[in-house]
Amino acid sequence: MCIAKSVKKLIAGFLLALFSFLPMSMALEEEKEWFPFYIPWNYCKGSIVDVSYLLDAPAGKHGFLTVKNGHFYFQDGERARFWGLNIHSDRACFPDHSQAEDIAKRLAQLGCNIVRMHFLDNESPGGIIDSGRNDSQHFSDSQMERLDYFIYQLKQSGIYVCFDVLGLGARKFKAGDNVPEFYKIGPGAGGISFFNKRIIELSKKFAVDFLSHVNPYTGNSYMNEPAIAMIEMTNENTIFKKRLYDQFQSYYKKEAENIYEKWIIDKRMEPRFIKTDWHKDRQFLFELQNMYQVEMYEYLRSIGVKVPIGASNIPYDNLILCAEANMDFTDMHPYWDLCDQLDRLHNRPLVKQSHFNPQTIINTMAAAKVEDKPFISTEWGSNWPNDWRAADILTIASYAALNDWDALFLYSYMGGWSLSWDDLENKLYHGTVVFNDPAKMGLFPLGALIFLREDVKPALNTYKVSYPIDKLFNMIDPYPDKLRLAGIAYVSKLEKSFYESDGTDPGSSEIKYPDTADLTKDKNKAISDTGEMVNDAESGVFIVKTPRTFSFSGFTGNVETQEFSGVKFSTKSNFATFTITSLDNKDICDSKHLLLTVVGRARNKGQRLAPHLTKKPDDLTRDVYVLNKGAGPILVEPIEGEVTVKGNHIGKGVKVFSLNKKGMRESQISIDRGPGSLSFSISARYKTIYYEIIKE
Repeated sequence: MCIAKSVKKLIAGFLLALFSFLPMSMALEEEKEWFPFYIPWNYCKGSIVDVSYLLDAPAGKHGFLTVKNGHFYFQDGERARFWGLNIHSDRACFPDHSQAEDIAKRLAQLGCNIVRMHFLDNESPGGIIDSGRNDSQHFSDSQMERLDYFIYQLKQSGIYVCFDVLGLGARKFKAGDNVPEFYKIGPGAGGISFFNKRIIELSKKFAVDFLSHVNPYTGNSYMNEPAIAMIEMTNENTIFKKRLYDQFQSYYKKEAENIYEKWIIDKRMEPRFIKTDWHKDRQFLFELQNMYQVEMYEYLRSIGVKVPIGASNIPYDNLILCAEANMDFTDMHPYWDLCDQLDRLHNRPLVKQSHFNPQTIINTMAAAKVEDKPFISTEWGSNWPNDWRAADILTIASYAALNDWDALFLYSYMGGWSLSWDDLENKLYHGTVVFNDPAKMGLFPLGALIFLREDVKPALNTYKVSYPIDKLFNMIDPYPDKLRLAGIAYVSKLEKSFYESDGTDPGSSEIKYPDTADLTKDKNKAISDTGEMVNDAESGVFIVKTPRTFSFSGFTGNVETQEFSGVKFSTKSNFATFTITSLDNKDICDSKHLLLTVVGRARNKGQRLAPHLTKKPDDLTRDVYVLNKGAGPILVEPIEGEVTVKGNHIGKGVKVFSLNKKGMRESQISIDRGPGSLSFSISARYKTIYYEIIKE
């Protein structure tokens, strides 16, 4: 028996070594052609890739943010849209003064006009709670000073701020907080926070202490600061999470059971479940969460909060969404290929997913849009080391514009895992940290132009679905219609609403679905009702054609040539994103200043994924192991192609330049001229993802 086990171990070791060697040899062969390129987090003075003109500095100049007609507006009546980023508070929210100045100016260059500061309720030096105290009720003076200066610099650059205000994200309660069994409670007291009176008291105290804090650099408290665009109560917290109440300690299990028992009596209902199964009663869960959120909303208003208030951000159940619809806006956190541990991933291209796949980022976002309420996503991402992530900035920005959503925050520009701004290396660190990723931040300014400049027009049509609340109480599947509604947001807009049925008319208790017969039922191709966008899942290609932006992204080798507005791209590269956009706000055909951005795959040097099993594009099994995360520098796949530009102003004065990682001119590119047109080649020899076209 022992000999047999030893032989099996030897065979397993041999196979693992062989398994590791094959992708290593293939990766090393590929890397010979790839070139180093990263996106700096520092301010790049004189950069051509600078869309800071989209921002209207200083933040707050138009007054406090308000909600009107289902969207955000400033007090002076101007419509507000936000294209933003997260910064994680595990040190990254607390740069020194010089770094804060640098970061703020750099974010403005990239087109970021809002930042969500995440998990501020960590202990110092990772957050604002003073780690030297015996309770979690005091703030660190030094941490608050750094945060204040950072927010001041963001404000000066035209960048707004959003954060959670109840201290229920990463917070760890201590003995001095007088919280029962505090040492057994997970960070943020998830689930328990909806009913335990002591934690509710501490949450209110955190909110009033933090929001009444006066920033010495702006002269305003955070309650009276118009550069704070919106706030949320807490992060990814809901009483509907089964895994939360499975972890409740005995004290809190008993407390929840007693609350449920009293609720049954007060309702004069026959018990549907024994009290230990309180978490199965969907009506109880809804009323408990809704009552709590309304209470906290009214409290925040009572202490002087002026800006829009949201609850949380994971309404993966229509009942949670119904409760959040009582707030000022709704929020959803969708991810594609999320793999923080970097051990394995499915490595499926989002651009090859059918628009009828309910798990895509766009379909997940659209499921949380409520009629007459702004929709935001305070976290979203398609993450490294997924090879195909470069197409996703362009698709998300475009469909967000098509659906006329209000704010998106890519997760996460920087932070977590104790990352600070000191001694950063030219490498990809974690799946959700994107500050230097060419496949994400290299395209982020283009997303800003698409979304903030409104290059993509809103959809012409809106499809609405309406739910009777009592029917949702009895549903086992929280989203029973996710397949039925999937795909609408790729063509037109989708909105939900909720109502209480009167019980007299049987039809009043049924879900009211829209007639979608006129929507395309082509499983693999969606064309927006504006005609500006095509999502072709079968070919794995996404195309945007608008007067100021033309983008051709995905598996471009499947469709070698695309032409629009006098611009033609031709390539045999398997995967790439080609985007040409006007930098002078004129239409492409009339523009005298164009930016061409070309990005394919990007990864760390030496990065290795196991060979992928051959499966269908919509199979999300995590079957790819990350054998090696690699190290710096970041390498970018070279894209070979031909670009032709026709139209007005084409003459001898036209010049084309390659730009370096800072967006500065590196070298002039030779061009071939024809009657009213020019053409030039892009290739690995220029070692860039950016090209500038000047028509003098």
